[in-house]
Amino acid sequence: MKCLQLELVGGHHAGPLFVPVKRRAPLIDCGRTAGRRRRMRERRAMPPWVKLSDLRPFYREAKRLTRETGELHVVDHIVPLDGETVCGLHAPHNLQVSHWLANAVKSNRYWPDMPFEQLELL
Repeated sequence: MKCLQLELVGGHHAGPLFVPVKRRAPLIDCGRTAGRRRRMRERRAMPPWVKLSDLRPFYREAKRLTRETGELHVVDHIVPLDGETVCGLHAPHNLQVSHWLANAVKSNRYWPDMPFEQLELL
């Protein structure tokens, strides 16, 4: 390995020894921030007459199915909380337990019994 001699002017090198090139991954909203935003969105969409005790059975069922089957099950909002065409509520009548893949494919663009006029817009 060959060492380069640096020309020292006044006890230090005149320019930078190297130019750092920082390669950063794109910012992805993950960790505590994503969970906090999700919970805030759910709280805003929860009507005042709904109690958290009404919602807990759905989350317990999702956890039980995940444990029993070994595949992730999640609580799905039938009508999405922040859909492109309509917004649903965080209430028991709008929740169901489903496999994570079915929920991910549905995304926030579709819900069952969606009017045909809305389907044509997609």
